[in-house]
Amino acid sequence: MATSDMITIPQSAEDIALSWVQQVLQRDLPDVIITDVDVKGSISQGEGFLSDIVAFDAVGTKDGTSHRYSLVAKLTDFKRPQTLMPDFPKDFHMQLDILEVKFYSILVPDLLYDVSVQSTERKFQPKGAHCGGYSHADSLFLPKCYYAATDPSSMVSVRVMENLKTQGFSIKPNLQPLSRDEMMLTAGAFAQLHGLSHRLELHLGKPLPEKYGWIRPDAISPNEQATEAFTNEFHKCLKKFAAAFPDQTDLVARLEKRIRNLKTLFDVTKDPRVKVLSHGDCWGNNIMIKYEGDVPVAAKLVDWQGIKFHPPTYDLVHLFLCGTDWDVFHSHRDAILAHYHQKLQETLNPSESSGLQKYTLEQLNADFKADCLYGVCCRIMMLLVLPADQDLLRKVQEIKEWGVL
Repeated sequence: MATSDMITIPQSAEDIALSWVQQVLQRDLPDVIITDVDVKGSISQGEGFLSDIVAFDAVGTKDGTSHRYSLVAKLTDFKRPQTLMPDFPKDFHMQLDILEVKFYSILVPDLLYDVSVQSTERKFQPKGAHCGGYSHADSLFLPKCYYAATDPSSMVSVRVMENLKTQGFSIKPNLQPLSRDEMMLTAGAFAQLHGLSHRLELHLGKPLPEKYGWIRPDAISPNEQATEAFTNEFHKCLKKFAAAFPDQTDLVARLEKRIRNLKTLFDVTKDPRVKVLSHGDCWGNNIMIKYEGDVPVAAKLVDWQGIKFHPPTYDLVHLFLCGTDWDVFHSHRDAILAHYHQKLQETLNPSESSGLQKYTLEQLNADFKADCLYGVCCRIMMLLVLPADQDLLRKVQEIKEWGVL
């Protein structure tokens, strides 16, 4: 086991022991004495495919009362990513995990604690490897994280979070697209993320990347080798699109013309629009939905290794192009965007009168259409795992009619 911040980082399920769990939970649950740990083993629900997600239950006592906590440990040793994505350099995978660790351990507490108390006197200070200091409920857009740390020297990392699966959350099986109601919930989750990040930025008085220097505002990757590998994979996927639709030579030519330089497409440093913290990888496997019977009632966003600083519509076009089918994209888009806009305004601080508070629904719709080129790029890249089906073709054809292609 590697050591980081005085708490060891497990390299496998065998390392998740009672004493370690007590250390991990002691900040959020200081009065709870852990008496038993039951490791369930690896699960596949949520949190990406490049890590081992180990489920375990912790039993503890407080004031003579027994409590059970259903948790997961997201473990990454960086060997599996290099096997699955050999063209990407080793330090690229490490950078992704470090990004997620910093997101959970530093930025999330600021988003959900400092902003929620609306204190103008509070100083925004990183809170270390623990992710405590705020309350969680189904209405929040992400799972509660108790501990997050990485040890680059040993190439291992860990995130300990609540087990959403035991609360009724799940990802859509077999890469199924999100329905209208599921999209409504997911758009609401993005509205909360974007609104809270904008509130935090207004309190700080400077762009988030200036406070949190590890947030990427302008690039696919800070690593040139990784950017080249990503670009090569994209052009392979574009060839898959062309092969899937051999009668769409004009459309393919338009795509090739508009998406010649991915770095330029991803670079928003000169974009004058308001920017927010973006998830950066919002498709079905990174969205967990809770159901009551067959009715979706809540959504949470997982796998935060791709966070960026983008206009709000970048997440939304990614979601619509990679997360749902043609009918929802075509017939329910306006209603979903209106719901997002309403939830965004509810999340923003009503006492502020600048920035996103002035963002109208009309502007949102216009930005969505203009940014769909970015969404198409993301969807083409997703041909690595998602099929080139008629839903995709019809979406791209409609976007072409908007003059974006």
